[in-house]
Amino acid sequence: MKQLDVKDKKLLYEIDLNARLGTSALGKKIGLSQEGVHYRLQRLEKKRIISGYITLINFGKVGYTGYAIYSRFQNVTKEKKQEIIDELTKNTHVYWIAEFGGKFDLAFAIMARNIIEFNDIFTELSTQYSEFLKDLTIAIRAELIQFPRDYLIEQKERRKITPRFGKYIEAEKLEKIDVEILKEITQNPRLSVLEISNKLRNSPLTIKSHLKNLEKEIIQGYSTRIHCQEFGFESYQLFLSTHNLTKDKKSKLISYCQAHPNIIFYIETVGKWNFEIIYEIENQKELQELVIEIRTKFSDILTDVESAVLFNHYVKYNQYPFE
Repeated sequence: MKQLDVKDKKLLYEIDLNARLGTSALGKKIGLSQEGVHYRLQRLEKKRIISGYITLINFGKVGYTGYAIYSRFQNVTKEKKQEIIDELTKNTHVYWIAEFGGKFDLAFAIMARNIIEFNDIFTELSTQYSEFLKDLTIAIRAELIQFPRDYLIEQKERRKITPRFGKYIEAEKLEKIDVEILKEITQNPRLSVLEISNKLRNSPLTIKSHLKNLEKEIIQGYSTRIHCQEFGFESYQLFLSTHNLTKDKKSKLISYCQAHPNIIFYIETVGKWNFEIIYEIENQKELQELVIEIRTKFSDILTDVESAVLFNHYVKYNQYPFE
């Protein structure tokens, strides 16, 4: 990996596992001083290897489902493309935006409480951009699992507990202070309890107590927007269509994803395809080998495997985008 030494890779791995770790805790894990960690983080941010930090919210626990829309551009100039992305970024219903190449050009995902609310938002956006976006394809996100970037440190055993989002809608009752904390910490998960208490004008003890409760069910963890392209890797998304799927066969697919050091996302969807898998790998040749491998391992359930290159997975990624 160009530009990265062993300490850089360990730092990226650890801060991706927990973006709330301070420089002292990070230093102990990777064998650096606080100053050394601070310097390296600044350098990684300056090089755009790190573009920010993410609070991972199980949106199903706050009463929402994610609906992804994949599209292709038409009649779009460079300026118009950026205008569309900027407008979607400001939209408080949109929690994820990504730039693709190949099968799709642009994808974005909407948070909605139910299919009626989603349809209203989708209809408004599809009408607004009807001249510029075509072949819109909807994928309802039933469950998402995020995996650590084990390829960074050649980790042999993967963590058994990983962030999960979606699945059953079981809206937790949130107090006003909970909502305020979520809004602050999704903007910057590296804020300390004291910084959050100052912003919200509440006591640190109150903030700490509510944050601890939120971390039981709603907050699944704290991660980092890492751009593998900036250190010589490439990102690809597979779209898997299946048949004869059983709970046991789905469990085997999840286990395969969990065991693979280069898979960072598993997404179960309802729509044109059934699963999405995101890889971070060295080149397209490796992708071809991975497609052959997954076709072979799951030949009894796979009917089709398509791929697209992910240029930027993190144009926007805020799992609590509400005002």
